[in-house]
Amino acid sequence: MPEVLFALRLRDHGQNIALLNDDGQRLTYAALADLVDAQAAKLTGPARLVIVEADNSVACVVAYLACLRARHPVLLCEPGSTVSDPRTALTYGAAQVFRHAAGNWRFESLDTVLPIDPHPDLCVLLSTSGTTGSPKLVRLSRENIQSNATSIALYLGLDSTERAITSLPLYYSYGMSVLNSHLHAGAAVLLTNKSAADSEFWTFFGNEGATSLSGVPFTFDLLERIGFRSQHYPALRYLAQAGGRLPAERVRLYAEWAQASRRQLFVMYGQTEASPRMAYVPPAQLLDNTDAIGIPVPGGSFDLICEDGLPVQASDAPGELVYRGPNVMMGYAETASDLARDKDTFALRTGDLACRKENGCYYIIGRKSRFSKIVGLRISLDEVERWVHDCGFNGIVSGDDRVIVVAVTGAANDLKQRLAQRFALPPSALAVIALGAIPTLPSGKFDYRTVLQLGHEVVDAPQPGPASLLAAYRDVLGNADVRPTDSFLDLGGDSINLVEIALVLEAYLGAVPDNWEAHAIASLEALKGGAAAQSAGSEAADASPATRRGGLLQAGLVALVLLLAVESMLQARSYLKTGRSAISLVTGETSVVMNERFQVKTYRPNMKDPKPGDDLEFTTNTLGFRSPEISQLPAPDELRIAVVGASTVAGAYAKTNGATFPHLLEERLRHAMPGRRVNVINAGVEGYTVREIDKLVERAIIPLRPNVVVIYPGFNDMAYICKATSGKASIALQPVPAPRLPNWIMTREIISKNTVPLRDSPVRSNKIDPKTNFPVSYGRTLDHIVTRLQAAGIKPVLLTVARAFRPGDGEAGKRLATTALFYNHCLDYAGLNQAGTMFNQTIATVARRNRTLLIDLGTKMPGGPKHFVDAAHFTRTGEEISAEIIFHELVNDMNLVKPGGLMASE
Repeated sequence: MPEVLFALRLRDHGQNIALLNDDGQRLTYAALADLVDAQAAKLTGPARLVIVEADNSVACVVAYLACLRARHPVLLCEPGSTVSDPRTALTYGAAQVFRHAAGNWRFESLDTVLPIDPHPDLCVLLSTSGTTGSPKLVRLSRENIQSNATSIALYLGLDSTERAITSLPLYYSYGMSVLNSHLHAGAAVLLTNKSAADSEFWTFFGNEGATSLSGVPFTFDLLERIGFRSQHYPALRYLAQAGGRLPAERVRLYAEWAQASRRQLFVMYGQTEASPRMAYVPPAQLLDNTDAIGIPVPGGSFDLICEDGLPVQASDAPGELVYRGPNVMMGYAETASDLARDKDTFALRTGDLACRKENGCYYIIGRKSRFSKIVGLRISLDEVERWVHDCGFNGIVSGDDRVIVVAVTGAANDLKQRLAQRFALPPSALAVIALGAIPTLPSGKFDYRTVLQLGHEVVDAPQPGPASLLAAYRDVLGNADVRPTDSFLDLGGDSINLVEIALVLEAYLGAVPDNWEAHAIASLEALKGGAAAQSAGSEAADASPATRRGGLLQAGLVALVLLLAVESMLQARSYLKTGRSAISLVTGETSVVMNERFQVKTYRPNMKDPKPGDDLEFTTNTLGFRSPEISQLPAPDELRIAVVGASTVAGAYAKTNGATFPHLLEERLRHAMPGRRVNVINAGVEGYTVREIDKLVERAIIPLRPNVVVIYPGFNDMAYICKATSGKASIALQPVPAPRLPNWIMTREIISKNTVPLRDSPVRSNKIDPKTNFPVSYGRTLDHIVTRLQAAGIKPVLLTVARAFRPGDGEAGKRLATTALFYNHCLDYAGLNQAGTMFNQTIATVARRNRTLLIDLGTKMPGGPKHFVDAAHFTRTGEEISAEIIFHELVNDMNLVKPGGLMASE
């Protein structure tokens, strides 16, 4: 059950201070609860959408919490937005709006209300695009909001002593999360609408003992301009940053300052669709990971998916970042009827391209989708492009998280100023380029990459100084009605504009005058003693010539012909032996694919025997398992067992589905329980490690509600031992290199496996100690699988892993170990046995710690060529023996067929 929403637990914190504002108002949690209850009581009638124009005031916080308490979904938006742009209220049929009118904050009924009952879980709606005006909304559930508040409070270490200041607007998902997490922790929130550019903000910050400050990258630019690091705020415990990438050098600067001053810096990553936080860098690891977004927040997980849909396994290899967790949104809303929809999003494809370091930290390398994230706002480039076209310009829009580039044909006129005003962006984040023609690719499509490069050249080029400060103010503020007697504060500048103007002053005057924000422009102009020197150096673009490859040599063609001949024989042998051929990889019929339903690899759903009628069969059901079709839920009297693992479970050398040990186990159980419905699901997938098993159990197996899940982890995780040695001088170069051929060619693998002795280094035997590089995550992941199953009321059974060879088997054992040595090149025969024993000991430890059944197949299963095809895969006899061992252990230890036992009829 999800935790009760924090808005319903305000009274639990009693007389703790909940809210303080800069007018001196203070509310305890008990007093806040009274106000919320009174406001919620006025929200009568059926649940309908309520819009709250949220500024950082007590009234708006109370209105927001009252909506949560009364179970009315609430849309948070910018003050004044429902008057200036009524599209959202009209589109979604809002019933009421809370806004400032006639000198007071109050709820007002709207005539836009539609008779649509929102989904009972729907809690908060937020815009996907910051202030771009897009009517598309993110639907967040009560669980989304509460789970993220809980995880943020956990990794930030929040308790009732904390005091956070509202340095961000509450209608921004980041600002909302600061409020939510602190109310969850029973902490105080300092409410102010003043900008961090205002000295009164810092007076309030210091006087009330703020313990934290949250900001976006521009906030940290501002902090540098005001000399924040030299100020004295004794109560300050940490700084937090999100809303876009903070340059690594700035991260290092503030991380070193935090370390020296015994404070913390949290660099974080999120999106509105994740309520919003997804990752953070633990402060103790920050100086070693200044380029990273960190690790998933508690309760969340990341995957990297490459272009072919398969997960990225290697370190520092790119893929699209996909997030899963209880804070992933219900989905998007584009019409009023969408508010009634159930959750339809379970994995959040972030649109960011990322890599995972060996230490587990993730870092972003670019964006896959057409969005830019600038000054904390997620800007749709497609929406900007549509707006440019609507303004009568012919052009395209490109961009990244640094700059948005608009390339148009013909005169650009005042387009840059209009863009800055329309999308609330600083001019330095915009580049407008007038071209004779829009660049295109050979395909005829627009060349967005070239436009982005041109934009970077414009932004990076030395800029001429402003003709006057008056002109600079008008340009930066996007306001033509700026007069010499105006000051920055008179003009209502914000923290973003402050940084822009400060940079202009530094260039124009040579230094930034103290308290310049309050000075009239004319008085600042009078300080100019001479033109500020501008560096005139221009950067030359390095053009790297494309490397061209020569044609194939005639000898290579001869070798290719020989390779194809040998390959044909090997493919034929493989088909006769297993019924499957690697040729299918060439035709696109790969047997293992990314299962869109579960977002984890399985066999291709609904694979059929390529030659019906013969004695070869490898078929899969609609779930992608090598089993018959299975209903989503078991029948009342059904015994349902799932067997999860890798290729040994799937039956790598079993010619038919019926020859696999899970199917043989099913037959044995049916024979022992005549008249009873028994289904054993073969959920083995070749290549699986325990990480994939964990994902499959969560996403595919638990929803099938089996009585028992048998876990055969296999030895694929042993490869991590050798991966951990990458880059270390641990073994000598192999005398004979492995053949370098495409992975789909069977010749490569068969030759490699059978020439291990030729490539074996004489010093291999004493170089790699499996204990040194044993993957500690193996036991933790197994433990997670077991406890997850137990929590779901499903009985887990762990199997130790059987192998064909034993330490004392001599040369015969070494021959069977050949394939294992091929896949684990850093180990010798003794090391292979040692590693296998360590893995099985870990499996036994997990079973003992969780008090679940352990079947010691590693000891009970006989070895040798009679039972094993190679190091780990069973012959037909091996399949039968393993099924028999598992059957007897289940019957004896779990009372499967005894009256009153797990499998007794109800």
